[in-house]
Amino acid sequence: MAKLTKMGLLKYPVILAWLVASFVLMIISILMGIFMPNETVVIVAAALLSQASGSIFFPILVGYFYDRLKEKESGEAIWQVFKEFSDGGIIRIYKDREESPYPENAVSSLRQAFANHTHGEVKLVGVSLRVFFNPTGPFYDVIRNVASVADTNPNIRMKALICNPGSPEVANRNSIENPQTKDSLIERDIRLTAANIKVLQTRFPRASVEYGLYNEAPYCTLIIFPDRCFYSPNILSKEAPVRLPLIVFRSGSHGYRVLNEYFEWLWSKRVGSKNPTIS
Repeated sequence: MAKLTKMGLLKYPVILAWLVASFVLMIISILMGIFMPNETVVIVAAALLSQASGSIFFPILVGYFYDRLKEKESGEAIWQVFKEFSDGGIIRIYKDREESPYPENAVSSLRQAFANHTHGEVKLVGVSLRVFFNPTGPFYDVIRNVASVADTNPNIRMKALICNPGSPEVANRNSIENPQTKDSLIERDIRLTAANIKVLQTRFPRASVEYGLYNEAPYCTLIIFPDRCFYSPNILSKEAPVRLPLIVFRSGSHGYRVLNEYFEWLWSKRVGSKNPTIS
């Protein structure tokens, strides 16, 4: 018994007592079923005892083996992966950018990041950024609120980079995502995004909401906040909507710095001045 109490979860006397009690209840329920199988009261009592013992015994048993797993090589490998993610600045990976039935999902997390933004710049990169600046999209309301606050707070800025409609990148992506369509749906989305940003500029004239155009760059989506950034490597996808992972990096990490420098380089090379006219 002394040896058992030194093993992970079983080192706690209370947990060990619950384990023993649940095991005894399980044995009693089995014996009742064997020696008094035809008594209705006994059957119900045995079922209740079995359920109660199982709800205690098995979670403790699973927790014990999980605790033991961490002491083995396979457990160490799992924790090493988490450590490397943390060292690289990755604080969260969502399997895709879609909403889900669970409260913790990519869309909710990104929407909350916009809602919590009260200081500094928000920087966005994407071929069209349609999902962000579409009035019917999941982010438009919170982006409009940021623009509203920025209208009276000069410390808040928003910069968006979208693809130049005439660049080879747009034609390439349209041929991949819409091979059966002659008209460029991506080009249409780019023009709508520019028009929607201009609506925000008109409604909030003192807000710093700017956009620029880039010609060629990896087909990725990037949203940078002062404390974290959201990155989706869309370049790997051949389908739309993209269902690749959304990776979140914390501010100050290597990944965050590289992606922020990537945005600043694109912004410095953008086509024309800020808020260019799309021909």
